[in-house]
Amino acid sequence: MTTPAPSQSATPRVVHTDQPHLLIADDQADVLEALRLLLKTHGFVVRTVSSPAAVLAALRQADHVYDLLLMDLNYARDTTSGDEGLELVAQVRALDPHLPVVVMTAWSTVTLAVATMREGAGDFVQKPWDNARLLDTVRAQVAAGRRRRRAQRLEADARDVQQRLLAGPLPRVPGFDLAVVSRVAEGLGGDFHHLAPLAAGRLGVAIADVCGKGTPAALLMASVKASLEDLVVADLPPREVCARLARTIAPRLAPDRFVSMTYAVLDPARGTLVYANAGHPAPFLQRADGTVRRMQRGGPVLGVVAEADYEEGVLALGRGDRLVLVTDGITEAGRDGASELGDERLLAGLRELRPLAAAEAAARVLELARTFGGDRLGDDATVVVADVEAAPPR
Repeated sequence: MTTPAPSQSATPRVVHTDQPHLLIADDQADVLEALRLLLKTHGFVVRTVSSPAAVLAALRQADHVYDLLLMDLNYARDTTSGDEGLELVAQVRALDPHLPVVVMTAWSTVTLAVATMREGAGDFVQKPWDNARLLDTVRAQVAAGRRRRRAQRLEADARDVQQRLLAGPLPRVPGFDLAVVSRVAEGLGGDFHHLAPLAAGRLGVAIADVCGKGTPAALLMASVKASLEDLVVADLPPREVCARLARTIAPRLAPDRFVSMTYAVLDPARGTLVYANAGHPAPFLQRADGTVRRMQRGGPVLGVVAEADYEEGVLALGRGDRLVLVTDGITEAGRDGASELGDERLLAGLRELRPLAAAEAAARVLELARTFGGDRLGDDATVVVADVEAAPPR
């Protein structure tokens, strides 16, 4: 086989201090040397290895991260089928799912190329290679890989922020038994909740859902939650909390973004629950006697109308009452193309769960939605349960 020499006509890249690091694997020494010279000339830092085992050993070194793996498909075990290389691609993907992989072989076929891409390779180069095309492929794959790693770091940072915002212990408020369970659909989500003790033995409870999933929704969620917490600390009425939050977040939202929310203040001393619902699935207030009231009064979702006004609802609150708030990941749970869990099924489940403590009831509601959805949830899902335990002070 004739191996091409480095192209004399190609324009050398400007070498930056942050040079891309490449790992090259082939069982032919002359191929490795030709690739090393070509890529080193164009600003890449190159390490060469000659076996699948050496590839895996290099990738397991914790002190080094590669920008790309350029590898042959055929090694000593099998010189024609590419099976050994396909196995290696799968092993590399398991070790580092964000590492770009470009495969090379002199025995290329359409079937082999498709199989390689399915295993996770980013591109396919046939030997003998064209230097200019190979350089273009390597540069494109390195750039794509760095974008993926940046996105991975951003997602990790956002996940850390979200966990610190939502994973803390619930407040202990005398007279209430509180519980929250939540699951995200894509590692990061837009659901959030906030429970806070207020003066005179009252409790503030909020649940909200930022439109969308993933990193954008999680970052917006963090911003909205911070603004909400400031309003709750100010001890404003629910309608005022919604109105001010709508004005605050409207400039931050893209045209296709909005936030649904319910905020309620539970006051056992006065025996009242005051709330405003900003386009959120109406929570349930289950009475001790078994009757149920829905919390639907309020106004539009937050962020669509900056100067929106919100109506407050007032319900009687007594010992033994249970407040249940959910996001639409619960009510809209369902198998693909099938019916959703919906309000009526959820209400039937809540009636069955009424004798349970708040923590177990919240967990069972989430399980109800997951089971109805065929052992999965297609959207972020949150359940908040607040039981009124103490008798109103006299």
